[in-house]
Amino acid sequence: MFEAFDFTAAIHEAPIGVVEPVDDSKIAKEDLKLLCEVGVLAMAVDRGHEALPIFELLDLEQPHNAAGPIGIAMIEVASGRERDAFARLRRAITNRTLCVNEAKAVLTVFLTGFGRHAEAKMLRKEILRGPDCGARRLVSAYGVG
Repeated sequence: MFEAFDFTAAIHEAPIGVVEPVDDSKIAKEDLKLLCEVGVLAMAVDRGHEALPIFELLDLEQPHNAAGPIGIAMIEVASGRERDAFARLRRAITNRTLCVNEAKAVLTVFLTGFGRHAEAKMLRKEILRGPDCGARRLVSAYGVG
């Protein structure tokens, strides 16, 4: 799923027109990015449960970034807690400023996978109306909605 976009890149860059919050993190952004990449690799080899602390740390240290909730939601789905994952992603979409389109794309894929096509279709249309990006490629690649 992650091959369609690199949501960790947004840890370093705010979208145009968005003022990034003051970074008072005690962990260097480069280290957070590396930790996130390790977490993604752990999920790729079905060891996502071991990466949970990484995504929780990312969520804590980057409260404006949806990357942490995306990783946690993926682990929740893998653990059979899809309702928790849906709720987490919806909160991230509403409350975060970075990686929001990626959170929408992952939610769209999950909703489709669990047969909630009407909800997925609305999100998919919204993503496809936007510019070409990883989120758009993800929903297109999975043929969701």
